[in-house]
Amino acid sequence: MGYIYEAMNRAKDAIVRSFNGNEEKYKEIFNIIDKRWEIQLHRPLHAAGYFLNPEFFYDKPEIEYDAEIMSDLYKCILRLTRDPAKQEKVVAEVSLFTNAQGLFGNELAVRTRKTRAPAEWWAAYGASAPNLQKFAMKVLNLTCSASGCERNWSIFENIHSKRRNRLDHQRLNDLVYIKYNRALKRRYNERNTIDPISLKDIDDSNEWLIGRMEDEDSHGELLELRRPGLILELELEQAQA
Repeated sequence: MGYIYEAMNRAKDAIVRSFNGNEEKYKEIFNIIDKRWEIQLHRPLHAAGYFLNPEFFYDKPEIEYDAEIMSDLYKCILRLTRDPAKQEKVVAEVSLFTNAQGLFGNELAVRTRKTRAPAEWWAAYGASAPNLQKFAMKVLNLTCSASGCERNWSIFENIHSKRRNRLDHQRLNDLVYIKYNRALKRRYNERNTIDPISLKDIDDSNEWLIGRMEDEDSHGELLELRRPGLILELELEQAQA
């Protein structure tokens, strides 16, 4: 959730550069982007995630003085923290974060602002502001789309193919579990090496980009399921053992 705002800013900057700063050429494009942005993506949660992301906040002090971002941050605090007493505690602790006081100013915290996932960073260094820490982790751990669910359905569809339509229901579920969690583990291991908003580093698990899933040929068949020995089933048997 903490990357959407920055992604939009970078995209717009790239468009401006591609037109050499000539506003007349990119004005209509920006109108289209802004219209979609307002309808779908411009939500208080995105602003709160942007504010709470240490990678961006400490590089751009102007974030703290942006009325729109701060207004959306407070809207999220009111919505996600129902107890008025806790709301006041969260707001009071914001200054600790903005001024890098307590653990926020620790040498390790400063050094890892750009290398650790935002929610993990808050878990490690947010103890000086426990109420704000809980709120920040709640926001930053949110996903921005249902692509994870859709990817899971795609795995079901590809494993339960015409060639393998007699799979026992439980075995099908187990195969999907192994396949999906293996992909999750790989992405988790790469969490600190992949820039979530860099197209150069986008992971190959996004089947909506390439038109098919990883380990799948151009005809939609899972390559690993066609290999002798059925790698997935072997992994399943090992897990069950």
